[in-house]
Amino acid sequence: MSDLEKLVHDLPEQPGVYLWKDGAGKIIYVGKAKSLKKRVNSYLRKNGLDRKTWELMGSAQDLETIVTNNEREALLLEATLIKKHMPKFNIALKDDRRHAWIRVDLSKEYPVFEVTRDVVKDGTKFYGPYSSSKRVEALLDAVRKFLPVAMCKAPKAAKRECMDYHLGRCGGPCKDHVSKEEYRSVVNQMCFYLEGREAKLTQVIQDEMDKASKNLEFEKAASLRDRLQDIEMMMRRQKVFEYNEENRDILGIARTEQAALVEMLLIRGGRLVGTDHFYFELSMDTTDTEVLESFVKQFYFSLPQLPEEILLPSEIPDMKQLSDWLSEIHNGPVTLAVPAEGKKKEYIDMANTNATRSLRKILILGDRDEEIIDDGVKDLKEALGLARAPIHVEGFDIANIQGTDPTGSCVVFVNGQPDNSGYRMFRIRIKETPDDYAMMHEVVFRRYRGVLEEAGELPDLIMVDGGKGQLGAAVKALGELGLEYLPVAALAKKEEILFTREKSDGVALGADSAGLKLVQRIRDEAHRFAQRYHHKLREKRFTGSVLEEAPGIGPKRRAALLKAFNSYEGVKAASIAELARVDGMTEKAAESLRRWLDREDVSDAE
Repeated sequence: MSDLEKLVHDLPEQPGVYLWKDGAGKIIYVGKAKSLKKRVNSYLRKNGLDRKTWELMGSAQDLETIVTNNEREALLLEATLIKKHMPKFNIALKDDRRHAWIRVDLSKEYPVFEVTRDVVKDGTKFYGPYSSSKRVEALLDAVRKFLPVAMCKAPKAAKRECMDYHLGRCGGPCKDHVSKEEYRSVVNQMCFYLEGREAKLTQVIQDEMDKASKNLEFEKAASLRDRLQDIEMMMRRQKVFEYNEENRDILGIARTEQAALVEMLLIRGGRLVGTDHFYFELSMDTTDTEVLESFVKQFYFSLPQLPEEILLPSEIPDMKQLSDWLSEIHNGPVTLAVPAEGKKKEYIDMANTNATRSLRKILILGDRDEEIIDDGVKDLKEALGLARAPIHVEGFDIANIQGTDPTGSCVVFVNGQPDNSGYRMFRIRIKETPDDYAMMHEVVFRRYRGVLEEAGELPDLIMVDGGKGQLGAAVKALGELGLEYLPVAALAKKEEILFTREKSDGVALGADSAGLKLVQRIRDEAHRFAQRYHHKLREKRFTGSVLEEAPGIGPKRRAALLKAFNSYEGVKAASIAELARVDGMTEKAAESLRRWLDREDVSDAE
């Protein structure tokens, strides 16, 4: 009797996990068993082994076993060990680290939403999975425009409002710009949105809107009305599968001789809220059933939250038992099912079709989804004849209403998605009659002078809002900095024509092209950002709150100055002697304030 046979004959009739090892002690296969002795003994048969098992036993030199209390514990341990060791003969889910989740801890006083790859069953809520963090961040950027929740780690510990507040994507609980009650309501609304519970979400907002109207809070009611319209429009874009609020995952599969891909359609509240796929490299004789079984065991048993139903394209072993175990973990019914006909069968067909397309895309491009260049970026490269794909695009706009408080904005898009951390706001310094071209020149010059001074990253494409005049102003500014080689394009408002130095007659992108949609998004975001800063400056000037930024001017001095000169403009026009005569002011404070008022770059960028 061989050493392996002796080990196997000594195994107990108990559930557990077994690990086959090669001569170097490396784990080459992990399996689970209801009875370790019976299951492992089957590997020692002389005949009837399939090809994979035959090759496995040709390499196996040692055996290790771990006894568990029951078969479910064995399954969980098996999945953990496979992910940890990636054994050669297991079908290992190698993509699991790619998947991102949205996490929120509702037990906190001010709950915040975060994007994470670490999934822990700690009582917090998780939404997902999403195929990449970039995708989920883009989703949150879009939704937070009308459901402004915080994404910082500790709002009440913040020293000042962050950029998200200025962008309108956070209500500002850090500085009490929103009451605790109002903020919690928005948090709950975001949860309803992520869960696909449209009816509940719209009803909550409708109730708050009615309450605000009864209390004569018409501005608040109007804001809630706009939020309701935005939500209804956004959710309408998602394909409706069913008009109930059931949650289910629909799995499809596609194969080649050496690869398999499991596609997942995520249905929440009867709506398709996302898709994901999972790539496997495997041998030709691995069956679809084995792939699906491995996926279910390795993926679903580690999740913090599960749908009520998981639809599969084909049967897998022990489906009823797996359903029962998932239900126990989930503390609620979870069903594994294979639909034979009807709507659910159509959903499976759809998932299979999408699996085929996703697998072809990976095999053709050799990349995962999050690394694939955005279609709009590809269109722009071709249409503008650029040497390289414009992955990093920066867009500029000027806000100048009635000649007061002109502002400029710079927004950053990376691979077709906004990168808020790169956004910049500028207060225009030009004091003469408003000149849009001169303002564009100033903002572009200041932006890239700063980038050069800080050794920052230059963009692949600069986009300005306007026509040939704005294009010329931007080109001149770049030339003064020695950056004349950077590609620049201007998008004319009415015709939606792109002008560049090389294409002075303009380039018209197709109305349905991804390239046109991308430049329109960049233009609209730059416009929105510039307008927001402009309105903020006008409000500060009218209320005099801009004086809060002046050194040495506290609340009492600010109130006294505004009382003496009636407005911020009056303070700005006052001499040092006039400022010094105000209650609470000294000559030294007046001189300091005068220097601050005379600076051309007061609040020049945020």
